[in-house]
Amino acid sequence: MRHAAGYSREQTPTMAVLLSVLVLETVAMDLLLRRFGLPDVPRLVILALDAASVLGVLGLMVGCARRPHTIGPDALRLRYGRMFSLDVPADLVVSARIDRRYDERRLLRLSDGELVIAVSSQTNLVVDLREPIEVSLPRRPWQAVRPATAVRRLRFFADDPAAALRALAALTTPAGEPAP
Repeated sequence: MRHAAGYSREQTPTMAVLLSVLVLETVAMDLLLRRFGLPDVPRLVILALDAASVLGVLGLMVGCARRPHTIGPDALRLRYGRMFSLDVPADLVVSARIDRRYDERRLLRLSDGELVIAVSSQTNLVVDLREPIEVSLPRRPWQAVRPATAVRRLRFFADDPAAALRALAALTTPAGEPAP
């Protein structure tokens, strides 16, 4: 049985405010440009760029809500919307624990053998692995290809860390033994 561990609850209010401001800005910009008599072609280009930013934020919100982390008998899948996905075989998971941190400066970070997937600058679960796995962070089209980095620890955020921890405990417990 798979357990879905959502991670978007913390960022949804902020993203909703940003989305509302972007919609208001798009309408206000169109009204201002019409008022000052800007020709249709540049005005429509500006309107299209504003609409693209609205759709980008909306897409990120929906992507994060529709693509939760999943914990199943065969693998742990960590995600951040459509931007990042990592499958970790279940047999590599050694331990998991709740460890809340509120000081993450980046959404995705690789350092010192640790992968961090933060939401609203916070993480609350840590998974230790039996052996390292290779992880590559996503890149923008204009960036050079990033080499894969070996990680032995995964730090990420879940809306309900206790439920995610119970699902992770099933991965670390040998078959037939009761979970702690």
